[in-house]
This record gives sequence, structure tokens and C-alpha cells, in this order.
Amino acid sequence: MNNNIRFGHTAITWDNKDIEQAIPAIAACGYWGTETFGWVLEEWEAKGRNLPELFQRNGLELTSLYCHLDVLNPAVRREEIGQVLQWVDLYSKFNGPVVIIGGKMIKRDGFAIGDHASDIAACLNELAQRIADRGVLCCFHPHTGTPVETEEEIHRIMDALDPQAVTFAPDLGQIAKGGGDPLAIVKTYRELIRIVHLKDYIGGPIEHDSEGREVDKTGFLGYTPLGRGTVDVKGILSYLEDSGYDGYAHVELDGNQWSQTRKGDPMMPAQEAIQASKSYLEQLGYHNFKK
Repeated sequence: MNNNIRFGHTAITWDNKDIEQAIPAIAACGYWGTETFGWVLEEWEAKGRNLPELFQRNGLELTSLYCHLDVLNPAVRREEIGQVLQWVDLYSKFNGPVVIIGGKMIKRDGFAIGDHASDIAACLNELAQRIADRGVLCCFHPHTGTPVETEEEIHRIMDALDPQAVTFAPDLGQIAKGGGDPLAIVKTYRELIRIVHLKDYIGGPIEHDSEGREVDKTGFLGYTPLGRGTVDVKGILSYLEDSGYDGYAHVELDGNQWSQTRKGDPMMPAQEAIQASKSYLEQLGYHNFKK
């Protein structure tokens, strides 16, 4: 394995309101960049606080910005796209290269991708072109609980997108949690991948308790630090390295704040978790994490 990929770590292992703690922690661990949400930039802007200065002071890049929107309803498309573009404009202060787009959470009972595929594709294609017009790369990101979760849904939407405008941001753990094969998806859309969320998942189907809440076995929505779950992280990295992948990569571990059954009880503190993932990558031969 060539070991040329360099890694950042997304900030969502911390609560969104704690990005002021996440940035120095991620930087101190040696990662070269991070990712946060559009509404986090909006909140800091509204309070007149200088988030770019915080990044600069800690020597960390805001390499990617995650934004979600309603991709299903054409009646609200203009409003939803407008909101995302406002976040993208705020992101311009960071000179960041990548905006990641995902759908909003939905009730998936009875959901059929065939009823919505054309609307989803039309929304993503339009938004991606408008983001590209601002000189920023737009990557689509499937996510559990949204309209594009399963392997079938990923194929249906990816094959309907305009590859000149929309690239791909696979999340290995999200694909696994949705019942898909992360390596197979990565291989299928390798030429469109511009950023990877490197995430591990404990494995098995999602279970629910008597109240209908997702049973969280790790305190991180079933995700784990790298090397402690079922995702073939080593095999996927090996494939990407061998294929000459030179895009962005962020280690990711979803935060405990969203856990319905283990909030306040993660398997380990956030700082320890991001170090555990780094240690696993070092075991694979990655030592220079800076881009």
C-alpha cells in the first residue's frame, strides 16, 4: 500500500456547539483539516464571532462543509437551495474546496426511491451547478435515515446525476449501516470520488427498543473508532491507494449527542476516540497526516 492519503477528522464527534473545543483537539491530534455544518458557520456569523481566526490560530483547515436540504419536494426547492448557497457564501471566508450535500432525515416507512428519484436528481444537479459557479466542488453524500440510504438507492441516484457537476462523497460507515457494501460502492464510483468519510461500523442490522429508539451499542450511533468495527477500512484504503486516489479524506465518528439510548455514555471520550482512529491508521503505515 502506498500510504499517500492524508487525513483530517470531522468535528461531529463533538457537539456542534462545542466546535471551539473540537478545533484545537483535532489539530493537537495531528489531523490536517476538519469539516463542520453550514448552520454552525451561520450561528458564529450571527453572533459576530471570528471562526476563521480560530482555525488559523490552531493551524487547521476547514476542508469541507456539510449542508443538507429537502431534496424531495420541488415546492420548497428554491428556498432550500437558497439556504445552502448562503452557507456556501459563508464558507468562502475559509477558502475551502469542498461542499458536501446530503438529504434531510425522513420517515422511511413506505418510502420508495422510484417515486422520488427524478426530483432528487433534479435538485442535486441544480444545486451542484450553482455551487460550481462559485468555484467550489460539490459532492453528494448518502446518509442513513435520508432518502438515499441503501445500496439500491445510492445506485439509483448516482446514475441519475450529472457527473460534470456532482461528484461523490461516500461515507463507509453510513453505507455499511444502510446494509450496503462500502468497498463495492467505492469501486463502482471511484472516478467520481473527491472526498471520503472514513468511518467504521459495529455491524449487524439496526435494532430498536420497546420505545422505538435505535439501540446504540457504542454511544456513537453504532459507529466506532477505525479498526474496531466490521468495515474493511484497510482493504478500502488499499484499493484507493492502488487506484491513485488523490482526493480528500476525513476520519469520522458520529457524536454522542445524537444517541437516543446512550447519550452521555459513549464508549470513550471524543479526544480518546479520535486518537484511537489515528493509532489504527499509524498501524497501517500512515504517519504523515499533514496535507
